[in-house]
Amino acid sequence: MNVPQEHSHIPSYSDDPSYPRYAPYYPIAKKRKWKAGILSFMVPGTGHFYLGLMQRGLFIMMLLILDIFIITSLANQADPSVAAVTLFALFIPVIYFYNLFDALQATDHVNNRLELGEFSGSQDIEFHDPLQKLIKGTNMGVILVAAGAVFFLLSNKPMWVTGLFDLMGSYLGSVVLVLAGIAMYLLDSRKNK
Repeated sequence: MNVPQEHSHIPSYSDDPSYPRYAPYYPIAKKRKWKAGILSFMVPGTGHFYLGLMQRGLFIMMLLILDIFIITSLANQADPSVAAVTLFALFIPVIYFYNLFDALQATDHVNNRLELGEFSGSQDIEFHDPLQKLIKGTNMGVILVAAGAVFFLLSNKPMWVTGLFDLMGSYLGSVVLVLAGIAMYLLDSRKNK
């Protein structure tokens, strides 16, 4: 009596040398740096979408949109603070060029991960992703609360914020940049020890 086989579409492998002893290898197409670069150049964050890094792409888009929103709301006030508008306007090229640089650097990491698969775990140590650490956990909540507080203070213009910008107007941006540089230097020197 012939019992129909449930897996009739699977050929019965035998010792016949015409059958391969292993599954065929189909290489995965690598991501192209020029595509990631052009997409990031045209619209920040889309190069990360192309690489499959959706969270990072959305984070970069959100930063850029939030910065533009703060600039327009500050500029549309009855008495706009030129120093605050200039300070937030300086963040646009920083976000834009970080986006472009990060998309080009992440392409190598993504291609390495695609090529090595599960064996790329040891390579992940070399690719430090500060944005990924920033997005995870409570850090993202702290960033959103801080951005909301800054936006609230700048939109309502309390007297002490107005006085601070009037007093330190042009110096505020340079103080922020110097403090950021010192923080980056200390973090880098701590890593090298």
